[in-house]
Amino acid sequence: MNAILKLEQGSDAWHAHRQHYRNASETAAVMGLSPWCTPYDLWLIKTGRKEVEETEAMRYGSATEPKARLAFEEMSGLIMQPKVMVDDDYSASLDGITLDGQVLLEVKCPFKGQASELWQQATIGTVPEHYLAQLQHQLMVSKARLAHLWVFDGTTGIQLDIKPDPLWFESIKAAWEAFQPYLDKDQPPPLSEADTLQRFDSE
Repeated sequence: MNAILKLEQGSDAWHAHRQHYRNASETAAVMGLSPWCTPYDLWLIKTGRKEVEETEAMRYGSATEPKARLAFEEMSGLIMQPKVMVDDDYSASLDGITLDGQVLLEVKCPFKGQASELWQQATIGTVPEHYLAQLQHQLMVSKARLAHLWVFDGTTGIQLDIKPDPLWFESIKAAWEAFQPYLDKDQPPPLSEADTLQRFDSE
């Protein structure tokens, strides 16, 4: 059974909570789908060997999220409340969910706005696989019947709808079960090509 936690997203308590749960934003990395974070990177973070480096794009996204949520509410007529939810070992920090818990919101504010690859994909109705993994994880934890992905350029947005997929749920759980022993045994997962840097200089 899922539960709502009284945690402010971004707070010290929230960061501490995330160290002990399988989080939606980490699932793409566990599944090898993330463009930014490999399983090894995530292992370093979750074992306290590395801190998440906040980029300019991340700061922009966090700062723009309240405006994006308000724009979505005005467009849709829905009230979306940010919530942190857990279901067993799985956690999801939702940008918004309706009062009845049936519809959730995931906001993406690409730093380059309409010039971003994400915006271009959204205009043709495509959800990148790494975001789809995050959204399916959120649907799995929240038990919501629908997720809205809201890609916001600072002024307007594109809405994409995602329904729960039990096959995704199985894949997410299988990936986390395969990753968990590396955390339990404090042993790093195998390195991927993204973890190595090839040099061609004389040295």
